[in-house]
Amino acid sequence: MTQIPLTYRERVPGALPLRPRWVAGHLLVLALVVTMVLLGRWQLIVSDRKHFDIQNFGYALQWWAFSIFAVLMWVRVVRDAVRREARGPAPSLASQQAEAAAEQAAPVAYRRYVPPQSVEPIGDAVQADYNDYLARLHDVARGSAHESAGDNGDKGVRR
Repeated sequence: MTQIPLTYRERVPGALPLRPRWVAGHLLVLALVVTMVLLGRWQLIVSDRKHFDIQNFGYALQWWAFSIFAVLMWVRVVRDAVRREARGPAPSLASQQAEAAAEQAAPVAYRRYVPPQSVEPIGDAVQADYNDYLARLHDVARGSAHESAGDNGDKGVRR
């Protein structure tokens, strides 16, 4: 029985953050944090030289907050990548399509909204009367607008 050599992932489980690409990311974030901390220190020195200028002091605090944010976001990116690797490979397109077809064929446990198929009036007498009333108002307003637009003088004015 021949043993198949293990891949790097199988030999060192959970070693994602130690791969070369991730080490480069770690070094980049470390360089950014050091740069931002030094910029904050420089802003603090400028603030002291200006007899505690509040604006430069605020900039110093901002640089230090940016460095904390960069570390927290990098930790989150690495944690998400480790969790994604622990879940295994992503499903293929064929399996996703098969799952979608199975979901469509499965009965729905909740009630969906079904739009009406026809546009026939319901037959509400009050609504029909109201629509007729609005149509008459429209005709009256339209007729009086046409009469007053003509050169008939006082004929377009209602009294």
